Amino acid sequence: MLDDKNYLIDLTEQNFNEILQLSQQLPMVFSFYMPGDARSEEFTALLQRIAEQQNGAFVLVKVNCEQQQAIARQFQIQTVPTTYLFKDGAPLDAFPGVLSEAELKVRLNVILPKEEEIKFNQALDLLQAEDYAGALPLLKEAWHLSDQKNSEIALLYAETYIAMKNTEAASEILQQIPIQDRDSRWQGLQAQIDLLIQAADTPEIQQLQQDFSRNPSPEIALKLALQLHQAARNEEALALLFGFLKQDLAVLNGDLKQQYLSILAAIGNSDPITNKYRRLLYSLLY
Repeated sequence: MLDDKNYLIDLTEQNFNEILQLSQQLPMVFSFYMPGDARSEEFTALLQRIAEQQNGAFVLVKVNCEQQQAIARQFQIQTVPTTYLFKDGAPLDAFPGVLSEAELKVRLNVILPKEEEIKFNQALDLLQAEDYAGALPLLKEAWHLSDQKNSEIALLYAETYIAMKNTEAASEILQQIPIQDRDSRWQGLQAQIDLLIQAADTPEIQQLQQDFSRNPSPEIALKLALQLHQAARNEEALALLFGFLKQDLAVLNGDLKQQYLSILAAIGNSDPITNKYRRLLYSLLY
């Protein structure tokens, strides 16, 4: 039904019902034009260019009024070009005549998804392929674009961190979700975090914690931090190492600082903990 560009359709009586059903899922622009009429053909071409610029954020449905007179009568088309904007299966706006590109883009905003919705859907596609690292920056952007008010984005953001066994980042996100939005899904994610934390409290970590409490040396701290990092308890690891770096950046001949930087590199820039502890280190350097 869609052509190779995936966002252009020529409407006919044969595909009319199918296109209307599809409009319940995809935003659509119906462009009624007449072959040989320069104004309507140019305006349809402008809509096509915008569809290309938007990477198919809406489907452009072209209606040749000369060939599809019954459809034109059904929409009560009296002049060309005439444009209908559809979303969720219903026309939200319609206007006859030609608009400037700037005016047209303003009118299209009524059906176009918000930027955070686009990034959210892109992240969903990556998550279906289990590309968690690729989805994280998109979810981070989407959440910030929503001013951290879209709890659906936040839940998926936290869920992605949980899949990567990063309980600290996931927990931080969940705590920022308003109490009224902490539904059964929120409770389920919190329970997953609790189970992961319990599983990450290994006998090796428990022993090193006991050793460190008796002898809080940088050597034991480094061993404990590396174990914590392996258990994805990165903030605990970095906080432990930073406590020694505050006193002496060259502790253990610089090895402790190097391991601190290695942990930052391993967890990546998409993790908010990375920026936090990189800034703390820079505050000591400059």
